[in-house]
Amino acid sequence: MKGSIFGFREKEALKVGRGVILTSIEAMNDNTDSFTHWTPNVYRYGKKREFGGIVEGYSEKNLRQINTFVIDIDSKSVNWSEILLLGLEMGFMPTMILETPKGYQVYHVLSRPAFVTSKTNYKVIDVAKKISRNLKGAYAAKFNVDMGCNDFGIARVPRKDNVLFFDQDYRYSFGEWLNWSLKQSDSLLEEAKEPKMRLVRKSDQSRQIDEPWFDMLLHRGQIRGQKGVLGRNNAVLTLALAFFSSGKAKENCEFNLHQFNGRLSQPLKDVEVQRIIDSAYSGKYRAAQRVYITQLMQTWVDSSLTEAELFTSKTGWYKFARPREERTNSHFKEREADLLAYLRKKCTVDKPYLTCTSKEMAENLGMSLSTFKVIKKRLMRSNKIKATTTLGRNGRTTLVLLALFVVGVISKNKARKHFFIDHVAKLLEVNCTELERTVTLFTYNESDVQEQGEQLNFLGVNTS
Repeated sequence: MKGSIFGFREKEALKVGRGVILTSIEAMNDNTDSFTHWTPNVYRYGKKREFGGIVEGYSEKNLRQINTFVIDIDSKSVNWSEILLLGLEMGFMPTMILETPKGYQVYHVLSRPAFVTSKTNYKVIDVAKKISRNLKGAYAAKFNVDMGCNDFGIARVPRKDNVLFFDQDYRYSFGEWLNWSLKQSDSLLEEAKEPKMRLVRKSDQSRQIDEPWFDMLLHRGQIRGQKGVLGRNNAVLTLALAFFSSGKAKENCEFNLHQFNGRLSQPLKDVEVQRIIDSAYSGKYRAAQRVYITQLMQTWVDSSLTEAELFTSKTGWYKFARPREERTNSHFKEREADLLAYLRKKCTVDKPYLTCTSKEMAENLGMSLSTFKVIKKRLMRSNKIKATTTLGRNGRTTLVLLALFVVGVISKNKARKHFFIDHVAKLLEVNCTELERTVTLFTYNESDVQEQGEQLNFLGVNTS
């Protein structure tokens, strides 16, 4: 190893700068258990004063190479498994998690060091600091993070008595971190520029979803199928065409009409509702016709309603993107978030699943059973959950929150890992191989690091 690492045997010694200068991996390995703090990044040189054992040289301008980004979390109010969940969401799993007296330290080790050279005018440090600060910001959104700590300074030493999690396969290149950081910066910039509220002047031609009849029909539950009368199918088609002609996304239409169907005293089958929506968005029709709208409204809402009352356009200014609490209907993504949040609250790393009836889940979430079924299917398609349902009078639905399941797998030693996967596989009535593929899908690192960086050799502690 070229360069110097600084080690400190206790926090009191660290405060006054009394430490040890290490210039080899062997020296670090021999002293790991006797140190409490160290510099995980390498400096060009180190100096020691003649008296007092005070060391110098662990300053930013003396950095030789950057190996690691370290996040300091100053709270134990959350379980360390939440850190792994955040890693899954970010797409960058932590290499290691340490327990500290006040919280946790999270190590993100690079697959290869980023060297600080005069050829690049030492720009690596500036770029790495931006990555580090964006990384701290991502963690600070969920945890109590020390944002003021030195980006490449002193951290806790990984030891057998403080390592909670370690997997050296979770290392990413400096280039991957740079790409992630640039996307984070762009996202923050767009968020800062985006106005909180937009007021738009309505055009002379009103959208069908803004007309009075639309809201009245959408919230009418007493519509049945009846021979010789426009009924449920026509109501769904009319509403779907209103969404389509008003330029609303098909996803928005699907969500609202599945909710509408759930409110009917005699609902249609979900597949029938979907077939009607597909037809409305096929391009064969332009909009809902007034004659059918009027007939539906006079049949199922109020026979005395006139066209003037049904099609009078609202005037003036109106707001887009109203807060959820001010809207009658929620969007699909909001309902999906509701179900995921509910599962996170009810599940744990050791039990990442919930079993009860679909009706109970729907009632607890405040949505109709038909809406719950649609949301469940959407989350299964997007690989957020896996589900199985047993039929019959005592039938139950089991939902597995995949992110929590994956965290449960990677946080266990080899023997417990196989038992855990087997247990969940039996609940879902699938084979273990399918669940193992799911874990790989969540944690796969495209860079697939082949080499074993020597700066990690001494971190091979037993965490079982």
